[in-house]
Amino acid sequence: AVSAQAVSVPERTKVRAAMASPSPTPRSGLACAAVLGGGEHVLLPVLRWLALPWDVPDIAAVSRAWHACVAGHAGFWVNLAPRTALQMRGLGSILQRAGRRLRNLDLSGIAGQAVPLQELRRGLQCCAGLEDLNLAGCREVAELPATLSKSLKKLNIRGCDLLHRSLPSFVGEQLRHLQAGWLAEMDEHRDWVAWSRVFPRGFFKKVCAQCPHLVTLRVPGYMLLSPDSTAEDMPMIMSEYRSLVQVATLGDLRRLDLCCAQGLGNLAMTKVAAHCHRLRSLNIRACTELTDAALDAIAQHLGDALVHINVSCCQFSEISVRRLVTRCQHLKTLDLCYCRLLSVRFISFLAGEQVLCPGLRMLGAGGLDVGDAELEALCLKYPSLEHLGIGSAKRLTDAGLRCLARLPRLRKLSAHQLASV
Repeated sequence: AVSAQAVSVPERTKVRAAMASPSPTPRSGLACAAVLGGGEHVLLPVLRWLALPWDVPDIAAVSRAWHACVAGHAGFWVNLAPRTALQMRGLGSILQRAGRRLRNLDLSGIAGQAVPLQELRRGLQCCAGLEDLNLAGCREVAELPATLSKSLKKLNIRGCDLLHRSLPSFVGEQLRHLQAGWLAEMDEHRDWVAWSRVFPRGFFKKVCAQCPHLVTLRVPGYMLLSPDSTAEDMPMIMSEYRSLVQVATLGDLRRLDLCCAQGLGNLAMTKVAAHCHRLRSLNIRACTELTDAALDAIAQHLGDALVHINVSCCQFSEISVRRLVTRCQHLKTLDLCYCRLLSVRFISFLAGEQVLCPGLRMLGAGGLDVGDAELEALCLKYPSLEHLGIGSAKRLTDAGLRCLARLPRLRKLSAHQLASV
């Protein structure tokens, strides 16, 4: 950091090297140069070594003019994303100083570190213009100022177990994007019974009433059922699942993620499909209570809008899934992994009909026992695939895997437990 003492010889060497270097100027340096004009030949090489606005106090020790420039320039206070414990210790004062200028605060980068809870709450009370708040993984945060309900447009509290109960108190009609629920599906340390009690009573009813203009709603792992669930818990959990029908009131909804919502029923899903006409992305992975009636409603009402769908680990029949891909011609994502009522016959059907899902970029076929012939047909039909899942394919051999060389855009491949490779 810059200090009040003279710059050392090594630092002067750094400055001269930076001045001579053709490397692009950091965003902070560009902003200062725009404010001060002709002084950038001195200012830019110094500022490129700083993390702004965190180092504002250090700048004050060097030059009042530089300090005034950074402290008074709104551009340095719009986005804050602390990444170190040192920056977290000054979070409260930074938030208070940012005030109404702050628009985006991302604390997900320090998840697992100690968060100064009182400083965070006190600082956020000063941020009346905050629009985007990401607290993913900050498990110890239990409450937020109610004043945020007037400004928040985007909120991520995934993995914030304590914060879910107070969620209705700090969200409002300005909110457009909400992410809640668990941070990761695979968590061997999760207490399943305790997790089913993380959500407040009437969670979806309150969220949909207070945030009627939601565009994104992601709540993976909602009130999971487990063998350890008590008899007293079951009626309450099933009552809460019935309230999922409230999602159908969100007419602007475009992305819905209810992964592992085990109690989601046909009635709620059918109403969502019938009323959320703009829905482009739907994740109902492991929603095991849904039957063909729900998937048929999705195909009927969302055929022209749906682009991404994940029905992995569900129990839909092959006939129903065929109707889905026939009606939804704009699909780019189709995840069918480990749908136990499907077989490799569906893959042959998909690859054999040129009119089906021509723009597919992601296909999940894990657990469907794809063989060499089926994989070759897929690679011929979909040369633009970027993500492919073929796990547990017992019949697939080295010869079939060579077909993957025909997929130049492939970025992600899930190919575990290939017994014949």
